[in-house]
Amino acid sequence: MGGAGVLRAGSGVLGVYLLGVFIGALDTGVLGPAFPLIAHSFRVSMQWNAWTVTAYTVAYVASTVLAGSAGDRLGRRRVFVMGLVAFGLASALAAVAGTFGVFLLARAVQGAGAGAVYPNAQAEGIAQFPPERRGTALGIFGAVFGVATIIGPNVGGALAQFLGWRWIFLVNLPLIVGALLMARRLPEGRPATRRAMPDFVGGLAFAAGLAALLLCLAVPGAWRLACAAAAAGLGGLFVARQRASRAPFLDTAPLRNRSGPALVGGAAIIGMGMSAAIFVPSLAQARLGFGVFASGAALMPAAVSGAVLAAAGGVLVDRRGARLILQVGLLAGVAGGLLLGRQHLGLLGFILAMLCFGLATAFTMGAPLNRMALALYRDEQAGEALALAAVFRSVGLAAGPVILTLALAHGGFPAMFHTVAVASLVGAALFLAVPDVRPAAAVARIAG
Repeated sequence: MGGAGVLRAGSGVLGVYLLGVFIGALDTGVLGPAFPLIAHSFRVSMQWNAWTVTAYTVAYVASTVLAGSAGDRLGRRRVFVMGLVAFGLASALAAVAGTFGVFLLARAVQGAGAGAVYPNAQAEGIAQFPPERRGTALGIFGAVFGVATIIGPNVGGALAQFLGWRWIFLVNLPLIVGALLMARRLPEGRPATRRAMPDFVGGLAFAAGLAALLLCLAVPGAWRLACAAAAAGLGGLFVARQRASRAPFLDTAPLRNRSGPALVGGAAIIGMGMSAAIFVPSLAQARLGFGVFASGAALMPAAVSGAVLAAAGGVLVDRRGARLILQVGLLAGVAGGLLLGRQHLGLLGFILAMLCFGLATAFTMGAPLNRMALALYRDEQAGEALALAAVFRSVGLAAGPVILTLALAHGGFPAMFHTVAVASLVGAALFLAVPDVRPAAAVARIAG
């Protein structure tokens, strides 16, 4: 059966999992326009408010590997539903949070829920396509992410300005209820494998160690030393558990060659570039004089171009290979960072930068990186492969707000976005060391 036939046959299954990804992606974009309002509401600095993103992504890091592997073993629909429930409950808690600490806790639980949704949704979604069309399948998921990115900032800006930022989280609830009702009709399917679950203690040590390391950048004096000591201790525990466990938290065996560190580092840089989007509405408000609602709409050029090009990026991965598409996307990120980093930023330069970032998102975040990760693992480990790519991308996404707000404090928005440009250039160089994925046409010629 061809790709179109497979898609028609599994369209009901695919639609539910695409909706789950849409909900998680909507939450990523919807928060940007309200970022200054949330900081003001809880009376915290922008640097501490960046932890609303970091708490989410640190929890996502731990959850995505455990939940991706759990889906492979226990059934992906089951774990997907559990993630939606956790995400919904956390959204309600975030909406009513009275203190910044409770709000951060809600964001962490949201991240854990999203970590259960995303790898299982993608693994089941790509199963509706033949292997030679997996780039196209991943491109469809990327396009849905892009559509959510279009809607998210506009919804977030409107809700924050006219109803208050708490409604940003309440809007998740009817979508989650609808997805849960639809998911009840999906077949559970057979677990892909019966191997042991990854080491839970190792996963917690990884996430907590990452959080402690990032806190070193945010706290002063003795607290910094304490966080550094905690990060070192937790890192040591993680390494020890990786060596001793029969089922380590991260199955890094496919990365144990010279290209492995390049793939991991490149994925983290892609995540860091993604994190810069949260600050674009603040830039538009401060440098271009936009209001809260208009600053959400300011992301529209990036969102539209990203959504349109994401599916095309997946098709190009099948035809041209993943590495070329990744490098084009990263170089577009360099251009976008340089444009936004100009001292005299005008509206035209801002729009051009947004178009560059849209291309960068479409050609890095979804199909190309995930296709490289899938090539490292067996089919029955698809959840683990996608989780691995998500983990290291999320490490960059968690570190990005902390690093970028430090650059903002030292040199303003120009320093922040020049940091994005330099990081993207380093990423493009790193992927030169990663073997390319053979295009589908070449695979067909060999098979023939």
